[in-house]
Amino acid sequence: MISFFLTFVITKQLMRENPFQHLRSMPAQGPTDSEIPEEGPLHQESSVLVLDVLDRIPSGFEIQGLSKPSMYLVRARIEDETVDSPGDDIEISSGSLGPLSEIRFRDLTAEASNDLNDAIVESINSDPERHLGFYNRANNLSLKYHAFQLLPGIGNSKAIQMVKERGASGWSSFEQIDKSCGIESVRLLAERYQGEMNDPSESPSLLELLVRSEI
Repeated sequence: MISFFLTFVITKQLMRENPFQHLRSMPAQGPTDSEIPEEGPLHQESSVLVLDVLDRIPSGFEIQGLSKPSMYLVRARIEDETVDSPGDDIEISSGSLGPLSEIRFRDLTAEASNDLNDAIVESINSDPERHLGFYNRANNLSLKYHAFQLLPGIGNSKAIQMVKERGASGWSSFEQIDKSCGIESVRLLAERYQGEMNDPSESPSLLELLVRSEI
């Protein structure tokens, strides 16, 4: 039933006449550092993986980062000196960061952009069940197109092979997928997620279906 629902939702997105209607419209510098509304998408985030630390003279330092678990690109003021380098995983409840604001991919610094893929991989590995479901539930989107083909470098023949390898029992880990299919399953999913962050009009959005929504 879950597999059918995922296929239905993805197929429905593919059939939309204007996929660009979902492109987020945001100010060039991102929203102001206002308090996150309780119903907002960032309210449920638990931590932030720091991608870069910026000196915003005279207002102080701020970070650009990737929120967890929903993988939003964010910025926030640094409230204490414990946050000082990229790679830190900062708990939002620690009080080390000010309110989070969502930013666009194109507003990332060069360093933040370069470190983003590794941060996505780390986020996937810290919560594998949330992401492994794609490989176990992915199905045909049409007679000639499988959801596996949403991953970079996966063509029709490879998708067919992956379906055969999955069988009826599925996979219990990314390591099983890599061994049976000869791919880097986490890295491919991370590249897909990053592509969607770079171009929010990509449809269907695995970020929205798998990471930011409860299926």
